Formats: sequence, C-alpha cells, structure tokens
Amino acid sequence: MKAKKIGKSFWLIITIIPLLAIFWGFFNPIEYGELQKYWQLKMQNFGQFAPFLFILLQSLQVIFTPISHYAVGALGGFLYGPYVGALYNYIGRIIGHMIAFYLSHKWGRKIADRFVEPKIISKYDKIVAGDKEYGPQTLSLFLIYFLPLFPDDEISYIVGLSKMKFRPFFYANIFGHMCGSLSLSYIGSGIDTKDFLFWFLFFVNLLGFPILWFLFRKIEKDSLT
Repeated sequence: MKAKKIGKSFWLIITIIPLLAIFWGFFNPIEYGELQKYWQLKMQNFGQFAPFLFILLQSLQVIFTPISHYAVGALGGFLYGPYVGALYNYIGRIIGHMIAFYLSHKWGRKIADRFVEPKIISKYDKIVAGDKEYGPQTLSLFLIYFLPLFPDDEISYIVGLSKMKFRPFFYANIFGHMCGSLSLSYIGSGIDTKDFLFWFLFFVNLLGFPILWFLFRKIEKDSLT
C-alpha cells in the first residue's frame, strides 16, 4: 500500500511540474524562452540520437500508461518547438498505441474470452467495436485520440480487448494523433494568445468535445437496443 502511494505521488509530481512550468512560461515568456534555449543546447550533446530517444520516451509513455502523456507531449514542444516537436510526438504516439493495441488484442482477448461470460463480452464488443467496421465507435476513437485533454493512454489497451479490427483502429490512430500531438507540442513551446495557431487549436478542440459527447450518447443508446 505504501509503495502504491509513493508511485501515485511520483506520477502526480511529474505531471504537475510541467503544468506549472507552462503557466510560468505564459506569464514570463522571456525567461521561459531563455530556459528553452538552454535545454535545446543541452539536447545537442546527444547529437542525432536525441530525436530517437525522445520518440522512444513518447512510445514508452503509451505502453506504460502511468507516465503522463500531457507532460511528455508538452516536453516535445519545449525541446523542439511546436512543429518538429509535434512530429516527434506523433511518431512516438503512433508506435506506442499500435504496440498497446497489439499486446491487448493478442493476449488480452484470449484471457477475456476464457474468463468472462459470453453475454458480457458480446455487450462489450457492441459498445467498443460496434456492429459495423466504420461505425460511431471508430469516429469516437478518432476524437479521443484527436483531443489533447482527453486521457487516451489506456484506450488502445481497452480497444484491443474488443473485436474492433486493426484497419479502423489504424485509421483512427493515424489521423487522430495529428491534432493532439500538435496541441501539446504547441503548449510546451510557449503559449501566445496573439498567435493564430493558438486560436485555431482552441476552437478545433472546443468543437470536438460536444461531438464526442453526442457519439457516446448514441453508442450508449445503440447498446441498449
């Protein structure tokens, strides 16, 4: 129990510290920019391996879900700027989520089929995977990945347990992480409310949540019929 509390405290700290740093950067952009330049120069010591190390970190934070994707995504923007950081975020998240889906689909489904009642499994499949290959579940999954503030680290494991096929998962994964990767990278690079990109990402994400809520309600109603 004590070890569990220590673990939770550790992950909470590494999540809160970057968030506090972002708020500090918003009110002190000059000092924040100087700190960025300092760490960007430090990263040059790793040479060409630096991007690969960051992509590996981004992939691992998906596979080992307690690591905060908010912190790592913002770190990408802090170290590499909004666009290059977004690219590294994107590559790492794509790899991590595909591995998570594969692991869950390969072994988790077999365990679920063996120990969970078929009636419960069938209902679960209807809610998560749906009856159609490209139904509202696929669009919901896309939006979950798309919205940066939605906790999506565990979702690929959850989806992997269902009968959702790889192809709809692949498309949701490939296209969904574009906005989330860019949004978190932009936040980490320093928020500027006068920047067009800030308002573009703000309104895109603002519109995404009500659409996702509507889809959840539709899936819930369909599962009861």
